[in-house]
Amino acid sequence: MRDPVAKERTTIGVVEDVTVVGPKGAVTVRARIDTGAARTTLDTDLAARAGLGPVMDHVRIRASAANKPEKREVVRARLVIAGREFDLAVAVTDRKDMRYHMIVGMDVLRTSGFLVEPSKGEGPENEPPVPSGP
Repeated sequence: MRDPVAKERTTIGVVEDVTVVGPKGAVTVRARIDTGAARTTLDTDLAARAGLGPVMDHVRIRASAANKPEKREVVRARLVIAGREFDLAVAVTDRKDMRYHMIVGMDVLRTSGFLVEPSKGEGPENEPPVPSGP
């Protein structure tokens, strides 16, 4: 039997446009929706362009590619995802060399009611396979 509430939930893909709103204005960025990330993280430049701050706390986060936890600054941010607004504390780190300058984590997804559909969006799982060999 299907959950009747599921019909009312907004479906998002693994990559979505997210608007970060701060004192300097709104900045829209393609963000990775990451159900494996506990916390939403922004690139330092993105946070600066939106004018986010001051730093309200620090958190220790173990990134999947890191050998040890790193300390990250935390700021308040207002995010708009699929037409819904979220006011939350986000971690800030240097993501300039990453494919996505923002990761939306479970801190947003847990309360949003969004359904994350891997086949919707532009994530690597939706790209055609690269042919191998001759």
